Amino acid sequence: MKKFLLFLFVFASISAIGQDKILMLSGHALEGNVLDHNRNNLKYEMTKGNSTKTVELESYRVFSFTKDGKETVMYKRDSAIGNYLSEQEMRYFIWGAQDAMEHYKGKWAFFSGIGVSAVGGYFLAQSFVLVSVPLIYPIVTSIHKIHPKESYSRDPKLLNEPAYLTGYHKTTKSKRFFQALKGSLLGTVAGVGAFYAIN
Repeated sequence: MKKFLLFLFVFASISAIGQDKILMLSGHALEGNVLDHNRNNLKYEMTKGNSTKTVELESYRVFSFTKDGKETVMYKRDSAIGNYLSEQEMRYFIWGAQDAMEHYKGKWAFFSGIGVSAVGGYFLAQSFVLVSVPLIYPIVTSIHKIHPKESYSRDPKLLNEPAYLTGYHKTTKSKRFFQALKGSLLGTVAGVGAFYAIN
């Protein structure tokens, strides 16, 4: 049994080493076998379980891919398509997004969304305004910016980089909005249910 588990571990390690890395502008990282790329798209093979499928990504969504240890940057500064940042600034932006993905959870937005919307759902249960209740709190809570803690950053010096902060803020705003939306939906349902249960 131990030998079998060791074999699986070694096999998984070898498979992981052999995968190419694709870095998206969003900060997400994909793994697969890059087959081809041009100015319009990047084609790669993705293996899941026993099945393998070919996926095409639009080039404007990809920052770079790493194959055989060599990184090829596909991102180009081009204001015509909204790429206003330099290559290095975009790298900072991606690092900010990745640090936010790793460290920021936004659970407080979920739980506070439940509480706030439960109250709104209860008092507006018979009003047509009820349909707006689940959206109000997520919109309000996503307005303010969450600044990264020094311990959350891969390098404290990045906290002085505007592009890094923009990437961090954009990702935390998105995560906070969806966490608050989930909580608000649950809270609204609970509030309406409580109203009709009591009345």
